[in-house]
Amino acid sequence: MKKLITILLLISVSVFAQKKKNRDTYEPKKIIYDNHIYEPYIRTVQLYPAPNSGKSPQASLNPPVVKLQDNQPLLLEFDCLNPDYQFFRVKVFHCNADWKPSVLSEIEYLTEFNDVPINDYKNSFATKIQYNHFTVELPHVKLSGNYIVMVYKNRNEDDIVLTRKFMVSDNRINVGGKASFPNNTQRRMTHQQVNFGINYGSYDIIDPKQDLKVMIRQNFRDDKMTKPLTPFMVDTYNKKLDFQFFDGENQFEGGNEFRMFDGRSTQQKLVNISKIYQGATESVIEIYPEKSQNHMAYVAINDLNGQFVIDNYETNRGETESDYVRVSFMLKSDSLDNKKVYVNGAFNDWKLNERNLMHYVPESQAYEVYIQLKQGIYNYNYLTVDEKGIKSESDFENTHSQTENVYEIFVYHRPIGARADALVGYSLVK
Repeated sequence: MKKLITILLLISVSVFAQKKKNRDTYEPKKIIYDNHIYEPYIRTVQLYPAPNSGKSPQASLNPPVVKLQDNQPLLLEFDCLNPDYQFFRVKVFHCNADWKPSVLSEIEYLTEFNDVPINDYKNSFATKIQYNHFTVELPHVKLSGNYIVMVYKNRNEDDIVLTRKFMVSDNRINVGGKASFPNNTQRRMTHQQVNFGINYGSYDIIDPKQDLKVMIRQNFRDDKMTKPLTPFMVDTYNKKLDFQFFDGENQFEGGNEFRMFDGRSTQQKLVNISKIYQGATESVIEIYPEKSQNHMAYVAINDLNGQFVIDNYETNRGETESDYVRVSFMLKSDSLDNKKVYVNGAFNDWKLNERNLMHYVPESQAYEVYIQLKQGIYNYNYLTVDEKGIKSESDFENTHSQTENVYEIFVYHRPIGARADALVGYSLVK
């Protein structure tokens, strides 16, 4: 009972603080060329390729990468928890390979006016936390490369509420590869290595070794991306590049399969749910207490590679009928000296901040945190950061070379006479 009273008090304080923030006037914001949420009342942002037939919750698991030739639209969805009516608009900006804005004008990369109103919105239904759900199809682009979509409100471009990255590939060259065990024996049990090759055929490249910017990304995470890689071997006669390394440039910690909980219902306890409290203004879900996996053997489990899916178990209408619930995470552990502990996942854009920072509770001998999330299925893990800012997912999760991960290979090139980097090759490797 004491814990329930504490939970309800935390909810009341959180609701009051949220309402106060919503009443505050905005300050002009400078655009951040990254996945970023600028306002606390903007939640559950998803950007993904529109499915060819019938919308499904699983479609949001696909990365925001489309082929220029397919002309496939991208869907942007998000919730606004501000009770006041909000009017949002969208702008798109072209970026170079380093995610800095290019010098291209809007007319060079867009087929329409770069200012799209978001007119598709729905009110939440039968939820304790009221919100509006917004959906917009992003405008088609004419050029490949990196892009940032910016959402702002009330026709004021200084009042930004969110930004999101997406990529458009021209696929002018062929990229193929596979993930395997590392070459060096020291990392044989803990890391994975991505070997790949590029065949640029009739595509015109003056200096293949220097002109291409090639990078690898693990599990759609920008914090798990390599620096530009230089090919190991260049075959100019057959127009092939070989990327096999011996110094670990293409190696990643294998990590572990992600932890998960199924929070689609507040009426029944689904996977990894210990208790459900029904508050007057908000429901609370407790996950079973967890412990470190640092000294445990690898176990194969199907996961979402750190992503999440929004859905409602009873109605299957997660867009507007999934409620916002407060989720209790508890990690049993001794207190770590000079290290902070976070719950990590795509739900927080892989960012480490006060929202997902855990606090040590001596009475329970565990790290704990409450995070407000929209009902759905979530992947996550536990991460530490030491005084020098060094992050480690292996402190609590261990790392295995057998772990199932997904990798992307990006190939950028600035063609002769062009003024910006183009994404000329893209491949998904498992």
